[in-house]
Amino acid sequence: MSNEPRLDFPMLDSTGSDYHSWVTDVENHLTSKGILPIIQAPNPDLLFNRTSTKHAQAVILMRRHMDKALRLEYMSIKDARELWVALEERFGNVQDSLLPDLKVQWNNLLFADFKSVAEYNSEALRLQSMLRFCGQPVTEQELIEKTLSTFPVSAIVVSKQYRTEVNAGRITRFHQLINIISVAEKHDNILVRNYNSRPIGTKSVHEANYNAPKRGRKERNSRNKGHEGRMGPYNRPNQEGNRKFGADTRGGNATRGRGGRGNPIRGNGAIARGGGAMGRGGGANPPRERPQRAPQLKGGNHNDMCHRCGSSEHWFKQCKASEQLASRYRAYRDLREQEVYLAEEEENGGDVNLTMEDFKAEDEVHKDAADFD
Repeated sequence: MSNEPRLDFPMLDSTGSDYHSWVTDVENHLTSKGILPIIQAPNPDLLFNRTSTKHAQAVILMRRHMDKALRLEYMSIKDARELWVALEERFGNVQDSLLPDLKVQWNNLLFADFKSVAEYNSEALRLQSMLRFCGQPVTEQELIEKTLSTFPVSAIVVSKQYRTEVNAGRITRFHQLINIISVAEKHDNILVRNYNSRPIGTKSVHEANYNAPKRGRKERNSRNKGHEGRMGPYNRPNQEGNRKFGADTRGGNATRGRGGRGNPIRGNGAIARGGGAMGRGGGANPPRERPQRAPQLKGGNHNDMCHRCGSSEHWFKQCKASEQLASRYRAYRDLREQEVYLAEEEENGGDVNLTMEDFKAEDEVHKDAADFD
C-alpha cells in the first residue's frame, strides 16, 4: 500500500502558487468540523474553548495538505494559530509575484486559440479568479469584450451578430454568451458530421436481400407448393428433361423397391408369391411408354436431317417418302459430292480437262433430280 496521505483537496507546494485556493479549502474543512476559530485571532466576544485536541486536529489537517519540504520546515510548530500565521507571512504577498504573469496570460487569451468553447470558458474563469485574488477583478463586460474581439476571422459574421445582441441588451452576462456559443457549436458539429458521413449525391444502400421476404421451411420446399419457386432438375413438372421422369420404366423394369432390383422373381415359369417386383407386399406399376423426342424445326443441326429424303421434319426411321423421291435425293447428293470433289481438285492445282459430253451428262442429271436446295 502507498504511504501517501489521503487528500481532501490539492496540496500546497513550496512555491505557494495555489495558496489562495488552499486557504479557502482549509477554512471550509475547519468550519465543517466546528473548529475554525482555532486559527483565527482570539475574540473576547466569542466563547470558544481552545483545547490541545482542537489544535492537533487543525495542525494535522494543514500538514497533511502541505508539501514535504514545508512539513519538514514547520514540523516543530504544534499550535494551529502559529502555523497559520507563519504560512500567511510567507505566502501572503504571493499576489505581487503572480500578478505580472496573470496579466500576460490575460492579454494573450484568444478565443480562436481553443478547440472548443468549454476549454475557453474554463481558462477565462480561472484567470478571472486569480486576478480577483490578486486584487485585479475582471468585470463581466471585459469578459464579453475579450470573447467577441478574439473570434476567428472565418466567424466574423457570427461575431457581429453576437455583438448586436450585446448592444441591444439581450446579453448582459458572460455565461449567457457562452451558453449561446455552446449551442451553436453543437449544431455546427452535427452539420459537419452529417456532411462528412458520405459523399454528396450518394445514398446509403441497404445490404443485399434487405427487403426480401423471409419464408419458412414449408414455403421454401417447392414440392409442397405444386412445383412453385425456382425450377430445378428434380422439381420440374413431369416432362422430358426431368430426371425422375421415366426413371421407373427405364429398360422395361419397374421402380426399384425393398426386396429386389425391380425385375420379377421367376420360379418355375411363374411369378413368385408377393405380387411383383416392387418388393415385399406390393405390385409393380405397369410400364409407361417413353415419349419420343419432339423433332427439331428446319434450320437445326444437319445431323438431324433424314438421310433418305433430306427433310428435317422427321428422322430416317419415320420417313414415309416415295421411292421415286428417295432416288432423286440420292442422285442429288451424289452430284453435290462430285462438285465438292472437283472443287477440292481445283484448289489442289490439278489439271482438269472437260469436254462437251461432260456438260451434257451433267445437264441430264440436273433435269432428273429435284431441286432440294
